[in-house]
Amino acid sequence: MITGYNTDVRHGNRVYHVQTEDKGLSNPRIETLIYVGGEILDSYRSSYEDLTAAPPISDGAIQGRMDEQHRAVIRDIKNGKYDQTPPDLLEQQAFNDRPLDQAILEFLQLEGDVDTLELVVDQPMKPAFGAPFLVQVRARLCQSQSPVADAEVTVKLVSSLKKASNLLTGRTAADGRFAGEVHLPPSQPGQCAVVVSCNSEQGFDEVKAVVVAV
Repeated sequence: MITGYNTDVRHGNRVYHVQTEDKGLSNPRIETLIYVGGEILDSYRSSYEDLTAAPPISDGAIQGRMDEQHRAVIRDIKNGKYDQTPPDLLEQQAFNDRPLDQAILEFLQLEGDVDTLELVVDQPMKPAFGAPFLVQVRARLCQSQSPVADAEVTVKLVSSLKKASNLLTGRTAADGRFAGEVHLPPSQPGQCAVVVSCNSEQGFDEVKAVVVAV
């Protein structure tokens, strides 16, 4: 069984938690659950039984299926599949309490008319207190899959009890990739998470991972 993916996706005024996991070779399925407020909103299941026809099955092949399904669900969320806002109020909400350029970009994204930036994590992030943590992400456009070069990347440590602290900043390379290492502090009270955000003219996206004790 391969380690799964957990991603928080903020869209509109809701936060969706997307969880994708492998059910194991005895039940060769990939399951993705979408949570809102701790309750399951929707689920997706796909089989990779076709891979079992030619053993041995590589972890990379299963991981690739998981990554593809996880990203597809996130794209659905960002494209407004689960929006509950009435159509006549959508434009009004899009231009509320945000900078004008950001509001325009988000509104177009909801309408599916713009190829916006998305942040991709090839391997699940597993930050641990008191240990070095290698940040490896890719910035690309969600529809064309083209890499986004020179996008600003910020890595922060956020806590439920302390003010967020900046750990690292940088920019993506020509292929849209960014890599950098940070050293996380020793264990501290409250819940902590590493937040990797990416910003460019093509949009904004972020990924989060809870920091665990070693």
